[in-house]
Amino acid sequence: MSDARYERSRTAVHEAVCSVLVTDGLSGLTVDRVAEVSGVSRSTVYRNWPDMAALACEVFDDLMHREPVDVSGDPTTALHDYLTDYARRLNDPVYTAVLVALIEGSARDEAFADVHRRAFSQSSSRAGEIVRRGQEAGIVGTDRDVQACVEDMVAPFLYRRLVTQQRITSTQVRQLCDDLLARWG
Repeated sequence: MSDARYERSRTAVHEAVCSVLVTDGLSGLTVDRVAEVSGVSRSTVYRNWPDMAALACEVFDDLMHREPVDVSGDPTTALHDYLTDYARRLNDPVYTAVLVALIEGSARDEAFADVHRRAFSQSSSRAGEIVRRGQEAGIVGTDRDVQACVEDMVAPFLYRRLVTQQRITSTQVRQLCDDLLARWG
């Protein structure tokens, strides 16, 4: 398959995976369903993505790295920008459906578990980088545990979107940012 044909198929398959996860969840993610939704032949799907778990993980990796926010500037601005981006992602039903599939799959499948570990590694995450830079700048206490701070950052929005199924507002982003800085200082 030519590079252009592969890229068209890849795009169609990735979009189909997202669609299937939104409408049917992880249990609906089958080669037949992906082929049906994408318009790509079953044989092409099998040949290029023989493992649906690996394909779902590939899609999540793409979603995680799409439009990354620069967190290298002022730690306060970086925290606000990170929380704004995080809220935007969680407010996206596609991102949330793929995230739920990743969490669900990681309990049963090593491919999902590996992507889950990489995606949410406290030591290498953008959130962890913001906390460490905040410590260096003196706005986050050096006695603060980076992992606990990262949990403080992500838990409220995860709870709001996944448990209460409410959208995250810009006011809530500002409030969380202010609360975290006050608590961590």
